[in-house]
Amino acid sequence: MFEAEARWVGERLAAFDATELSPLLNIGSSTREFRETVQPATVAHLFEPLRRRGVEVVHLDRREGNGIDIRADLLDDGDFARLKRASYGAVLCCNVLEHVENAAEFARRCLAVVRPGGLVVATVPRSYPRHGDPIDTLFRPTPQQLAGLFPGVGVLASEVIDVGESYADAVRERPWILLRHVARFPFPFLDWNKWRASMTKPYWLFHNYRVTAVILRREAEPPAQLPGQAALVSARSVSSA
Repeated sequence: MFEAEARWVGERLAAFDATELSPLLNIGSSTREFRETVQPATVAHLFEPLRRRGVEVVHLDRREGNGIDIRADLLDDGDFARLKRASYGAVLCCNVLEHVENAAEFARRCLAVVRPGGLVVATVPRSYPRHGDPIDTLFRPTPQQLAGLFPGVGVLASEVIDVGESYADAVRERPWILLRHVARFPFPFLDWNKWRASMTKPYWLFHNYRVTAVILRREAEPPAQLPGQAALVSARSVSSA
């Protein structure tokens, strides 16, 4: 997660009461070391403010590691059933959907673990190079396309965020990485996908990365009908016609 992305999410979640957000499930959390060392902006602008407000944050990942509270795969039916029983107030699904084969099913399951009226925060790259983790489907949606993966939601906020960073930042720190593109150029036949990714990456020397972000509210489930209520409604409809 980029700093601008973390700020955007953090600022919007600040508008919600802590009791509405808690417990909050962070899907694809990685380890505490990753969050604090590689992406410290996520802690500073998102998780630390939530902690100070008393929001319980539960970190979930497919692998074990320090700072991962739950090891689970949302696409595993057993893990999914277990997570649904917890009834979370909010879910973070940030930079995950481009790494799963069935983004629509994954999104549906993210929504299902949130209690009715709860929130889903989803972010996905809009303009960003291919990055396997372990795969990248190159899902690069607009806000409308991203929200459309989640059935039965209201859109509370959406934006394509210019994160103010680009490949040029990495090149300034390690200029020799440009040699990778030169060395790979004559050999597209060795690995077409890697060659294509390498040849397109210099585009982001001159264009900032962008991220699609949405905040969604799961619709409250309608009250269960009492026995005979459906028939009564039907009879009233017929009589009024």
